[in-house]
Amino acid sequence: MTEFEKFRSIIILRGISESDARILFDYCKRSVFDKGDLIMEEGEERRSMFFFIEGEAVVSNVITMKVSNERGYSEVEKSLVRLRADQVGILGEMSVFEEQPRSATVKAYETCVLYEIDRDDFSGFLEAHPEIGVKILTNIAGILCARIRGGNRDILKLTTALSIALSR
Repeated sequence: MTEFEKFRSIIILRGISESDARILFDYCKRSVFDKGDLIMEEGEERRSMFFFIEGEAVVSNVITMKVSNERGYSEVEKSLVRLRADQVGILGEMSVFEEQPRSATVKAYETCVLYEIDRDDFSGFLEAHPEIGVKILTNIAGILCARIRGGNRDILKLTTALSIALSR
């Protein structure tokens, strides 16, 4: 399978013709990250998203927590999830929609191939190709909704477990 065919198969391009997908593909810059390479870092201001077409990556966040046997607090990086390209399709999409720093760190768990598009190029694409853009934005909205639903389920499980633990 060619890289374009992998790009074409990501979920946000569902319902997009091959020729329309090619237009978006041409706006993107190819990047390869070797195992352990930093793809994006929590807090950075870069405004781009990645179409994740090959490999596996680890998403983590820095949390502040009290460390036993020490006075004060310490920042610890906690791994949240491992993502495979064939499951996810995009990374960093929030940064093209809002003026906030990156919300997580993503590192290559194995060699990853991604196609990056920055906010200005993505906006230019949407303005030049509004019909394609509506389909893509609808697909991105669906992905974000699914992530919120999953997060809500996780919060419910955690609060239930915490409530049970505290009631003992």
